[in-house]
Amino acid sequence: MNYKYSPLPATSSGTFSIRLLHLMPVCDSQDDDSLSCRLVETEITDHSSNESMCNETGQSHVKYQALSYTWGLPVFSHSLQIRDSSDDNDTLISPKPKGSCSIIRITENLYAALRSLRKPTETVVLWVDAVCIDQQNIVERNSQVANFPKTYAGATNVLVWLGPDDVLDHGRLCLNFFTDLAALILEDPKSESENDQRSWRKRFQINQAVSAFLGDDELQPRAITSLLQRSWFKRRWIIQEVVLAKEVWVHYGTTSIHWNTFELAFVELFENDKGGFSDEHRTILRTMSRIRNAEAMLKRQTPLDTLVEFDSFECSNPRDRLYALYGVMQHWFPNSAGMRVLVDNIDYGLPIRDVFTDFAIHMMKLGDDFPLDSNYNSATHVLQLAGAMRPLRQRGVTGQDVPSWVPDWTGTMRNRPLRHSRANSDASLGIPIQRFQILTLEDNSHALVAVGLVHDVIRAVIPLDILPLTGAVHKAKHALNNFLCSVATSFDELSFFPPSCADIYGPTGQHIISTIAVTLVANWEHTPANSYFAQDARFPAQFLEQLRSSKHHLPEILHKWPAYVELISITMRGRSLMLTESGYVGICDTNAREGDLVCVLSDTRIPFILRQKHLTLPLIPKSSSSLVNGDILRGDAFELLGDAYIHALMNGEAAERLGKNSLRRLCIL
Repeated sequence: MNYKYSPLPATSSGTFSIRLLHLMPVCDSQDDDSLSCRLVETEITDHSSNESMCNETGQSHVKYQALSYTWGLPVFSHSLQIRDSSDDNDTLISPKPKGSCSIIRITENLYAALRSLRKPTETVVLWVDAVCIDQQNIVERNSQVANFPKTYAGATNVLVWLGPDDVLDHGRLCLNFFTDLAALILEDPKSESENDQRSWRKRFQINQAVSAFLGDDELQPRAITSLLQRSWFKRRWIIQEVVLAKEVWVHYGTTSIHWNTFELAFVELFENDKGGFSDEHRTILRTMSRIRNAEAMLKRQTPLDTLVEFDSFECSNPRDRLYALYGVMQHWFPNSAGMRVLVDNIDYGLPIRDVFTDFAIHMMKLGDDFPLDSNYNSATHVLQLAGAMRPLRQRGVTGQDVPSWVPDWTGTMRNRPLRHSRANSDASLGIPIQRFQILTLEDNSHALVAVGLVHDVIRAVIPLDILPLTGAVHKAKHALNNFLCSVATSFDELSFFPPSCADIYGPTGQHIISTIAVTLVANWEHTPANSYFAQDARFPAQFLEQLRSSKHHLPEILHKWPAYVELISITMRGRSLMLTESGYVGICDTNAREGDLVCVLSDTRIPFILRQKHLTLPLIPKSSSSLVNGDILRGDAFELLGDAYIHALMNGEAAERLGKNSLRRLCIL
């Protein structure tokens, strides 16, 4: 019969309850193919939250290992026999008498893992999520997922199961090579003088070993490629499991190595191979080579950055796009009360729309919770990611559409958010600061109500194909020249320049080519901080001086400034150039079109593009206690499309030009 879970009991402060899988040794089973265990309800001391109390009570630490693996296809083709527990250990809760036996159905991959990890003569104590959690009990599931960080941090080891080896023994070949490579890298010279003499020889030997292992024939399947195709490397939950673990051991078939050896080999392979891996494989190599040492505090990133960094990792439940990384974010920001609230509010019963919306609201309130510089604005970042992460699926299909102002983490990143302007020198300067308000509507969706200025209307959107820019110089020059021709055509069609000011950009008096050159890289300061032009303030000035001296032939100076081309390709991915009704030049999301609005919202750092929603009826707030009174009228409702750079509109010029009397209430749905 199927195993029936009993509820986990409530625990005292400083402890939490889990079930541990006591895997019986091989000799305990008459049939070598069968697996049997006991599920033991166990009270675990939370050492991370109350170390001093644990020391005073003298409660022994329960030793167990946590399994990190992939469930695989939801085909439960094997049985795990569950014996009744009768252990007298004082850490056990409510032991049951021996005698009966029931089963839990498990997947092929978990069956293979337990078979491989089982010992001949001793019991192995494991924590395995699929078995140790009653997956049908939503309340227990919520509680246990919230305890994942403590569960993995409390384990003596985390055991990574990559799966059974293949018929060519690729797993054994890879892990044995990693062991030899790590030993070669870590080999100490006998003296300092010998180190100087051998440094180049050692590098030669390492390169030679890597080249020999990877092979020269690209058509020949390589052991490392087989390794990187393992589904474990794409699983979102592994990030938390590896980051929080005390020690990690990697198992691939019957071969195993310590994570430090595994990681060292990945570092070398990522830095050594210059083109033999696919982009997906290089992403895996990069992530695995730094995941245990990635310190968010040192990188000055935010929880939102953490989600973006690991965006390529997958999960079957969309809620886990967030839940799987809550433990990592809490670990990297231990002093953040906001992170603790997030972990405590995990709820698999909530609709996906509400999970994403609640997270966005929470993130918008955490502006002062992280040690970042004054340029960062959390509300701005949330809105930027909402535009950048929009999924490609057709809206309205599921009936649970995520609001346009909320990042939909099931989507893919279309563009990289622009860097924020400096405090007191941003686009909303001069607009009275009014915090965003959240309005619950009759259909239980949430609207974001903001105060801001509708500055302009888009009159032309001009796409730039960035693919040729990353190729040969002559192709880049040709692509950029074609793009400038399309810009010139749009100028003529719109009568963009007054007759007396040919080729002069009205808001600043600059030549239009200089303006476009600056706009395509968002004026340098809004692009990645580690770019070439961010290294020295003289570099942008030198570029513009050379542009002026070449009589504004932008394509002709590309070969002199490859860093400029690279920066365009980063900044303009997922973006287009735009021209506005008032004579402004900027860049916006590729989904923007003629008639969309350039808006500057209070308490944000950069402009945003909004599209007016044509509603047939007013949307009525569900709660009359809202700070916003009355219905949302047709003229008040908008859809957020994304962030924007508008040349000469990034430093408070909107409020200066329009004045406070032009402020509007904008409801973003």
